[in-house]
Amino acid sequence: MIDFAKKIRKSCSEHLLPGEEVLAGTFVQPAGAFRRQVAMGAVGGLIGAAPGEAMAKKRQENSDATPGEGMSIDIPAGKAVLGLTPQRLLVFGHSTMSGKPKGLNAAIPLDEVKSISLEQGKLMGKLLVTFHDDSSIDFDVQKTVKPGPFVDAFHTATGR
Repeated sequence: MIDFAKKIRKSCSEHLLPGEEVLAGTFVQPAGAFRRQVAMGAVGGLIGAAPGEAMAKKRQENSDATPGEGMSIDIPAGKAVLGLTPQRLLVFGHSTMSGKPKGLNAAIPLDEVKSISLEQGKLMGKLLVTFHDDSSIDFDVQKTVKPGPFVDAFHTATGR
């Protein structure tokens, strides 16, 4: 399993505050992205495009997110590496070639994050980040990128 906290420490340490420690990290994709990828790979090419788009649209419709509102607007769309420190939720870009986090896209104080929850399936799940202004964003997250320990680290760091 990939240790994204270690990757953040190694590749993006310049974005950490003095003395700031990365508690956990995970890789996320926009809602519906995983289903689209599975359909495209399973059925292939143009034939897989229609079922993949339909599956992705269904996942987006079933999303709990409130996109384009409040704090959630600070998180860019697309694949990302999330990092968690005792002070902040960090959102990095993701290098497709190397798999490394790159460029800090957002740094949100943990005081602004109301909750982080996970609905885990057999292979993938949904990671929901809700802010104190009641805006939220959810992501597809694969089991292999340790979303459970990421959520646990949030609960430990915040006491909620």
